[in-house]
Amino acid sequence: MKKIVALALAAVLSLSLAGCGDVLVDLDTPKSEELTAQYDFYPDSMNTIRVEMQITPEQADEVFIALVSCGLDGKINTVSESDGAYKVRWGTNSLEVTMNDDGTVAEIGDGKDVLYPEYKQYNFLLDCDVKTEDVHSGSGDVIGQRASISVLKSQLLTLTAENFKEYAETVVTSDEYKDFNYFTIKCDDGTGIHFSGGSAVIVSYGIIDSDNEDMLSETIGYIKLNDDGAYIYEQAE
Repeated sequence: MKKIVALALAAVLSLSLAGCGDVLVDLDTPKSEELTAQYDFYPDSMNTIRVEMQITPEQADEVFIALVSCGLDGKINTVSESDGAYKVRWGTNSLEVTMNDDGTVAEIGDGKDVLYPEYKQYNFLLDCDVKTEDVHSGSGDVIGQRASISVLKSQLLTLTAENFKEYAETVVTSDEYKDFNYFTIKCDDGTGIHFSGGSAVIVSYGIIDSDNEDMLSETIGYIKLNDDGAYIYEQAE
């Protein structure tokens, strides 16, 4: 009799596990009915999250909702953990999830950009190598130093005001470069941003003269720091 009961129990468990990635599905949560109705990939995805992250069904629901807000639109294939972060993969897509100790989502990232809890573009300027060179007088004497980085114009067009301010404050006006004659951000189309004398209060944008030690040959506009700490752009007259 015990053998018959054991076999019956095994059969029930086998059926319960079938079709759900060998994970026992538990959709009895306050939000499960609504999420099941909205997303056909919810049951399998939620259970993959739950098992791999070792969290409760309710916590898995919140992770699922956060992932959907960041672009999840299909069944999660795998969740793998490395250095405290979880790589969530579906189709050809992936996101990185960092969890708090209480089982809530701390952050969701896509590459170096943060998507959750609020979008924050990674500041690619911080990865650029700074090149330093001497500044010469008309007679050829060294009269100072200059610094520059090179970026694609397409990259610069995606730069947020916050990232521009961060770079100006942490790099351009840092102790390392504040005493330089000028600092330029050079674009591949010949334009660029010119910081003069280690200052980031009024910054010039225009045509960079690479034959004249990266000085501006034409000013197109100005990037000015307002009293509220925000930068605004004004066209040159």
